[in-house]
Amino acid sequence: MSILFMQAEDVLLFRDGRPFSAGSDHEARSLFPPPPSVMQGVLRSHYLAHKNISLNDPQAIRELVGDSANPKGLRLRGPFLARRENDRVVRCFPTPADAYPADKKAERVVPMKVAKNPGGCVWGNEILPYLLERPNKIVTKSAPGEYLSEKALLEYLEQGKEVTPVKAADLYVTEWRLGIQIDSQRLSTAKGMLYEVAFIRLYEDAGLVVEILEGYPDFPPQGVMRAGGEGRALRYTILKEGEITPFSWGYTGELPRFFKVYFATPAYFSQGWKPASWQSFFTGEVRLEAVALSRYQTLGGYDLLNRRQKPGRRFVPAGSVYYFSHAGGVQLSQQTITEDGAALGFGQVIVAAWTPESA
Repeated sequence: MSILFMQAEDVLLFRDGRPFSAGSDHEARSLFPPPPSVMQGVLRSHYLAHKNISLNDPQAIRELVGDSANPKGLRLRGPFLARRENDRVVRCFPTPADAYPADKKAERVVPMKVAKNPGGCVWGNEILPYLLERPNKIVTKSAPGEYLSEKALLEYLEQGKEVTPVKAADLYVTEWRLGIQIDSQRLSTAKGMLYEVAFIRLYEDAGLVVEILEGYPDFPPQGVMRAGGEGRALRYTILKEGEITPFSWGYTGELPRFFKVYFATPAYFSQGWKPASWQSFFTGEVRLEAVALSRYQTLGGYDLLNRRQKPGRRFVPAGSVYYFSHAGGVQLSQQTITEDGAALGFGQVIVAAWTPESA
């Protein structure tokens, strides 16, 4: 396994799932951190360049790195925002969707209470027996920080502690830049084709962490790779032992009687916010009790191999939290929870116990 820490040489652009072509929209937003589907493309392209494979040779590409349907044994985890603190790299994860401000300035957050609802909580066509309630009477217009350090996240999930979030502005800034389409025949600007693009500028100590769990054993230990729109540069190194804290993913052994699943990366489910059946991810029957999630993410992109736009699909966003229960003897049947893209890094989860408010 190799853990890469990537830092930007310049601004970065990872567009969201909306098509952006002349006349269709005037604004291109960055989705940051980028989804796993984008980062696997960055790594595969860099590996192809390392092997001197032309990006115009589809047959050679498929033979070496496969395609999105068959990644040829590649298995990834991430990407995750991170920053270097002294001699260590610390990951930062999306603040859980069930977090609530613990003070009026929203400088600290605490988990919401999971309470029995006599009337049930309706989600789509499903009625869930529990709902999330405010843990205090604080009302504030301040938004909590978007991320939690790995230590704070574990304290929050496993112990229900108040923790201090990390604001996005402490890791990167968004720079809006104006542009206009050029008419190549007239060599002048095109009328009505003004557009605006959001670039991401990471601070010097901030970056992205991606783990190569399987595949590419001879991936270069350091270098510079092209990433995202305009092929901006990411300088990377493979972290040495001791430079990053080992992290427990998924869950080993029998799950707690009441357990919650935190999604560290987006997940795809065929029914939008849930899969066709939860039982495909567990060794026994589980019951969904409550859920906390934000608005769906639309992920698509461009297929360089086949020279066409990928269809946009809706994903459960990172930071979502699902609450379950079971009667006993149930384990995870796999360490990721997603109906597509597990090998590329989607559906990475952390599991912790929870206690119903009424219990």
